[in-house]
Amino acid sequence: MKIHFVVCVAFILSGFVSAQESTKPVRFMLHGNMSHELPTEEYLRFVEEARPDILIMGVFDQRLYALAAPAPNSKKPPLDAAEHLAKWKTVAERLHRKGIRLIGQMELFVVSDQPKELVDGTGWFGFYEKHWNEKLLGIRPTKTVRELLAHSDIAEHLKDDKTGLCGCRINAKAILGCVNGPHWAEVQKRMVKAAIDHGVDGFMTNRNFFEHCECAHCQEHFRRWLGDRNSAEELKNRFGIGNLATQRLTCVSGNHRTHETMPDALHLEKLRFVKNRVREFFEDVYIKHGRGLKKDLFVSQWNHMAYFDELHLDKGHLPPSTRTNLAHALADERWGVPANLWGRGEDLFWYCNWGTTQNTILAKEYAGDTVLYGLYLRAMARGKPYVINKYDFYRPRVMMAEAAALGYATNAIATPWQHEEDRAVVLRYFRFLRQHEDLYLGTTPHAEIGLIFPRRAIHAGDASPLEYTEACGRALIRAHRLFDMIPDDLLAQTPLESYRALIVAAPEFLHKDERAALQKYTERGGKLLWTPVSLEDRQRAGAMSVAAKRFLVDPAPLPKSTLRAADVRTNGKAIFTALKAVGNDREPWSTVKAPWTVEVHSYRQPAKKRSIVHLVNYNHTENAKGKSVSEREAPLAAKPTQVQLAWPAARQIRQIRFLSPDVEGSRILPFQHKAGILHFTTPAFLVYGVCVVEAE
Repeated sequence: MKIHFVVCVAFILSGFVSAQESTKPVRFMLHGNMSHELPTEEYLRFVEEARPDILIMGVFDQRLYALAAPAPNSKKPPLDAAEHLAKWKTVAERLHRKGIRLIGQMELFVVSDQPKELVDGTGWFGFYEKHWNEKLLGIRPTKTVRELLAHSDIAEHLKDDKTGLCGCRINAKAILGCVNGPHWAEVQKRMVKAAIDHGVDGFMTNRNFFEHCECAHCQEHFRRWLGDRNSAEELKNRFGIGNLATQRLTCVSGNHRTHETMPDALHLEKLRFVKNRVREFFEDVYIKHGRGLKKDLFVSQWNHMAYFDELHLDKGHLPPSTRTNLAHALADERWGVPANLWGRGEDLFWYCNWGTTQNTILAKEYAGDTVLYGLYLRAMARGKPYVINKYDFYRPRVMMAEAAALGYATNAIATPWQHEEDRAVVLRYFRFLRQHEDLYLGTTPHAEIGLIFPRRAIHAGDASPLEYTEACGRALIRAHRLFDMIPDDLLAQTPLESYRALIVAAPEFLHKDERAALQKYTERGGKLLWTPVSLEDRQRAGAMSVAAKRFLVDPAPLPKSTLRAADVRTNGKAIFTALKAVGNDREPWSTVKAPWTVEVHSYRQPAKKRSIVHLVNYNHTENAKGKSVSEREAPLAAKPTQVQLAWPAARQIRQIRFLSPDVEGSRILPFQHKAGILHFTTPAFLVYGVCVVEAE
């Protein structure tokens, strides 16, 4: 029997969902596999019982078609793509009868990671040149497969197996279609049409990055990019280009994975160019073309971020490092993409953090939570569904509780279902979220502090403020404070008046309208806290490119009332000394009295005159034994938690209810409300507790 190894029951808080291009909402989802394999009957019955809005399953790209030309010594027979797609159509029709959409997965550029296949004419290369199906895919776009590819795969263009003639480090194993050549985009469009014709309702694209190419298309596109964005004087001063028309540009490059060296100004601009070209490629193929074929086509990308690897647990995606560097920032496939183009037209924002929050390390006070990732993504999503894929194979209750509390889906991959006890846990949480869905609709985050995320700095090539932002965020989490993440390039568009304090680490990079927003905020009585980045941290290896230094020359001053919090990177608690000046003694902060293993999140429902406080308990017995994942999770119940919530003195409380998926029913809680502060205490709870504060 085939085992579908990854499944999730996903619940997205539709209070965060606004109108989107795909008109059908997404609140529940399952993820079935990342292969061409069809679902088993057992799995289909499970999906039909769960009835998610979408099922993400199957690959409909070059990975599927490559199976038509296996290596001569392969034990697997050739697969007929047309016949296989017909079987998927039957599956899609069955899902559609239950109102479930089938979302396929597509590799954006990676054709193969086996160079021998190109030499031998097997896999995708064999399919393209020997087995191309014109009835299914139309006339082949080019005569040879090499016309589709990035040129960095050609051996004679390499000094050695890792370095190109241009000096770039190259992944010689990965063979990619070219992002700028017209032919690979046409091939992708053909595969998109074939999948749609066979009932697929949308796509999630994988590995949305492009590495390196020397072809004429890439050089010409980059030349236009430079000319459109820079004057002749800027080209000379920033990049050393005297005559753009005759300048030899050698290549384009979309990745930088080394900590020891920094990209120079031209290389940094190549990275910015390539990441924006990937966005344009995606929009052309999947939004413009795809939605031209199917108006309500679901589109999404599987992307990555490595901003908040608190203990530096990632050991494989980048070389090991004990500091957060520019290479970590550049790992985001959307690095350098301006906010107005970020995720344009997509239906779900899916980010992976490389599995660095899979589990706890209690001895180091590490909860393995995704709070900082989630708050940042929530701010960037601006009303659309979002999810952090944390690969938590160990804690199904925590995974779903954290998701509900943070407003995104239960972890996109790793929710167990095969064991009876695991199914019971998953379905119990599933029922709880559906039964109480009114608590998750029409909500707005309740936050008293705004932590400003330094997108401007990292896009300019300075990653040093990231550690300061992370240190502040982690200190706020441990102190159980209510806070939002605010991307600095959205400051001018974000209502700031509700925050008692804002924290900024990299004001030197802010644009004029963003500085004006901070000035207006302070003039209205808001408190701005500055956590200056030390010169030593900016000058350390791996932190900042030379190109970013120009922003540090004569920066605009901050408002005169700005409070300074020094040495926050090494002492996150220093932020609280500055926060005391905001009026902590006169007007206490909302918080809870609980151990660090309990985390708090709060939302308001103005239309229903109530607030919702979510509590997530990360405490458990590590390395516990058991037959099921749920048994091995071994949660240790949190003791009764004292909640202190800022609440207007004139606003009367009707009642406070406590709910949890781990116990039946609800409890009415006693409370005290005076001088603008609401106090109440929850009962003990296992993993997830929800407090519903209802006003008169």
